Amino acid sequence: MNIVPIAVFFGLSIFAFVTTIILLQVFLCLWTYHDAKEKSEQDPTLWVLAVLFLTNGIGLLVYFLVGRTKKDVPAPGKFKKALIAIVILFVLSTGFFIGSTIAFAGSMATSDSFFSSATMNRGVWSGFNSNYRNGTWTEATRSGNGTSRRTFTLNEAEMQNFHVDNFNEEGEMYLLLEQDGFQMRTEITGDFFQVIDLNENGFLPGRIRITLEYDRVRNSQTIINWR
Repeated sequence: MNIVPIAVFFGLSIFAFVTTIILLQVFLCLWTYHDAKEKSEQDPTLWVLAVLFLTNGIGLLVYFLVGRTKKDVPAPGKFKKALIAIVILFVLSTGFFIGSTIAFAGSMATSDSFFSSATMNRGVWSGFNSNYRNGTWTEATRSGNGTSRRTFTLNEAEMQNFHVDNFNEEGEMYLLLEQDGFQMRTEITGDFFQVIDLNENGFLPGRIRITLEYDRVRNSQTIINWR
């Protein structure tokens, strides 16, 4: 599943949501200032600060209950229409943000491109490079000692086509596959190529954690592919 369009959609929703929050705050302060100049006996700047720092509408509520004391003075009405428009945009952007968040979270939960980004490396490395693209995880290092781990979501066909191609000049390398407490560890040192049918080895379609273990390895390249 390609989550790039969904990620862009999610990013735009964040931008729209944050922008409308800022605009809402700005126009709310402007409206409060001009309204308080006519309708309040206190300094309008104080009410602007109250609206600004007493969040969640508390400052505005206090202004209406306590500060707007001049009942017989007509409200100036400045920025009223703009404020109403911003409120409408805020409601729309909030719905946009909630919808995109749900879509993005759902795509991450089902996409191997998301789980492939969950990389964890431990150890000491020199000239280390790791890349995942289109069902192929490639790693290379001039020297390494430690572990590199990712989690992918594989379907049944991909599990049947799972193969490992490795070469390293020195040291020892191992491939560790884990799923729900089940483990399979295979030495892939030297010039190694093997197709591993994960279905036949006890794994089920779904999330599988793959760990490459490096033990004083030099000049290695590992390609793990399942498509």
